[in-house]
Amino acid sequence: MTTSTRRPTLTRLSEPQEGPERYYVADAEHQLVADPDRRQRVNFRSDGVQLAGHLYRPPRAAEGEPTPAVIMCGPASSVKEQTLPHYAQHFADAGYSVLTFDSRTYGESEGEPRCYYDPAQIVADYSNAVSYLLTRDDVDGARIAVVGVCMGGGYAVSTAGRDKRIAAVVGVGGGYDIGGTFLAMMGSEAYADFISKINELATKEYLTGEVQYIPAIAPDLSHGLAFMPNPEAFSYYDRTSRSDAPNWENRVAAKSLQAYFAYSAIADAPLIAPTPLLLVHGTVDLFLWPEFAQRVYDEATGDKQLTWVETHNHIEVYDQDPYVTEVARHVIEWLDARLRKPVTA
Repeated sequence: MTTSTRRPTLTRLSEPQEGPERYYVADAEHQLVADPDRRQRVNFRSDGVQLAGHLYRPPRAAEGEPTPAVIMCGPASSVKEQTLPHYAQHFADAGYSVLTFDSRTYGESEGEPRCYYDPAQIVADYSNAVSYLLTRDDVDGARIAVVGVCMGGGYAVSTAGRDKRIAAVVGVGGGYDIGGTFLAMMGSEAYADFISKINELATKEYLTGEVQYIPAIAPDLSHGLAFMPNPEAFSYYDRTSRSDAPNWENRVAAKSLQAYFAYSAIADAPLIAPTPLLLVHGTVDLFLWPEFAQRVYDEATGDKQLTWVETHNHIEVYDQDPYVTEVARHVIEWLDARLRKPVTA
């Protein structure tokens, strides 16, 4: 099955509008609040490292009853208490067991150096989460999906290209070509200068043996080198680190960004088949461009679908309604059509 839904013509994101209205502002009236009582703590191994996770079980499922399952990964540098609980509760209510986790070096998970954000390691953690669910009697191992939000969407695509135990893959507002995005946003000279500064910190770390860190967020580049120097990220992480996720740290190991800025999931898209693929993306996204979601869709083969959600910015799909509820509805309907069918040999 292939659903071709080309994005409507909008102002190109390479020509963003000026003014503060182009950026995310938290809307308290529509801001979602997660219920910590919905989740239980779990731990599992990933390449010898102990990862901390949360498991959400369907409220109507009997203890030990096998259900289809969803493994979730979230935005860049985030921990399991950010963004993912709002989706996990929707999916659990729809009958899915949901596993969220802190990738290695983040949150409550083990791993050194801390806050080392390497896409290859996160993809490995995603795949090891599949292995963990296969050990659980309350999960149907033939019906495990991976669903990622923001960078987790890109990692979901990459994981599904490598791991055929996965029955379905979903990317929500995904980051699919990071180097290409920043190159287009900054221009070749500014991008080269930015990466050169990261390289210099890697050299300093090599010479001194001391991990070099930069802030994870900053309002913009005028505040110095940062992982996510933009007001949307700053607004979201600054708020949720105080309200939801005290384990989140405003730092990232600079050396790890050499791998991050070279990351692209587009090359992995053809490897997904025959696993079904759903991409849900906002029509307006200044930082993870819709053009790259379209490219993943175009490169993928087999059962694929691309659904556009009318948005004003990237971070609305993190914890704002009606966006989260709309996206979750699309994902649940699509998963139900594929994971609730009788499993055949």
